[in-house]
Amino acid sequence: MLTKGYFAFILTVLITFTGCTSPLSSSLCGEGYDEMYGGYDYVYQSHSIDADNSLNVTVRLLSGGGGWLEESEQHEANKEIAAGLTIKLGDGTQQSIGFESTTWEVNGDDYDGSYWSVKLYFQSPSGFCDDGCEEMKFSAGQQDMVYYYDNTCDSSPWIEITP
Repeated sequence: MLTKGYFAFILTVLITFTGCTSPLSSSLCGEGYDEMYGGYDYVYQSHSIDADNSLNVTVRLLSGGGGWLEESEQHEANKEIAAGLTIKLGDGTQQSIGFESTTWEVNGDDYDGSYWSVKLYFQSPSGFCDDGCEEMKFSAGQQDMVYYYDNTCDSSPWIEITP
């Protein structure tokens, strides 16, 4: 016979592994998830530190849709996605990068890089990881909408950067 503690443990594991995609757990993610009409989830397709110590990160949408990274009169886009990457460096400092960075290349995969359809690319300048790049976290949102990491309720967990 199952004890209450064992049953609670199994229930916790089941909820954890189902992520935010089941009706049971989507209520745990909060109001932001409910506004997403089915879920906008992302993964890190790749991340690497090149020979010149630049950091390259590709974020890919699993489900849902992307959006404009900036307002565009040409495309009549007035809603934009706030998307950014935060890096913990080896000296303990953090650097946040957004679409309007003057030192990083940040591009979407459509409309000359100003729209995120499926993939979003971040490329640092040479030497960025000279003192070490330890962890990163991506975050994105639009109005009442949040993008969640890999079908979880966590919108921006820290991920270890492995060379």
